[in-house]
Amino acid sequence: MKTPHPESTEDQPLIIDTRDHVRILTLNRPSRMNALTPELHHRLQIAVFDAAEDDSVRALVLTGAGRAFCAGGDIKASGSRARTTRETGKQRADSLRQHGQTVISLSQMPKPTLAFINGAAAGAGLALALACDLRIAARDATLKTAYAQMALSGDLGISYFLTRLVGPSRALELLFLSEKISAERAYSLGIVNHLVNTSDRGELDIGWFHKIAHGPSTAFQRIKQNVLLAEGSSLEAVIDQEADNSVHCLRTEDVKEAVAAFRDKRKPNFHKD
Repeated sequence: MKTPHPESTEDQPLIIDTRDHVRILTLNRPSRMNALTPELHHRLQIAVFDAAEDDSVRALVLTGAGRAFCAGGDIKASGSRARTTRETGKQRADSLRQHGQTVISLSQMPKPTLAFINGAAAGAGLALALACDLRIAARDATLKTAYAQMALSGDLGISYFLTRLVGPSRALELLFLSEKISAERAYSLGIVNHLVNTSDRGELDIGWFHKIAHGPSTAFQRIKQNVLLAEGSSLEAVIDQEADNSVHCLRTEDVKEAVAAFRDKRKPNFHKD
């Protein structure tokens, strides 16, 4: 299953497409490397919230048009806004907190989320990718924290996600040095789950993620709950929740289908419980 990366007009800064229960959100400002403006981020947030609530959507994919995933915040647009709105420090902090709801939803929604890093991902763009459950990257993609380069400390949870993926010391290195790293290195660090050849970058092949979208939805929801709890809770708390979630899963039609498929030596045909 393939969908093209749009290269055309930017009158739609965010393209929303749904293919066989997979919601695909494509940042579409290729001439600006899909840099985030307040308008684009607002549209993205609404689309992410909608995907989280739409029962027909089993998985969400976030990607970018053209040669970039997302170059971060649009510095030019931000500077222009600052000159015209005279935003106070508190207003700016409140705005960043509101934008942070996007990554919270990507991280915590009860369905799998995936970032297809088709090109450069930097700053807030990298944070969006890190907020997803899984990341696939083109082999010639590059990643960069970018914040320290602009004398900034970071936002959108980048310190949270990096620390959990690579540990505090490596996270500090990536944030302090703000060096561009290759997709290969990102893969070796555990930031990226899977690499695809550059020749595949022009089209997003979501067959790999399609398997997840058509897996046991309730089980995936409860697996995600368990992993999120495991990040900051005790072993006892995780074992307790795993027990409750296992019992919940045992009551689903998907378990009956899995048992029948095992007995009949065929692939299970899961559906939304």
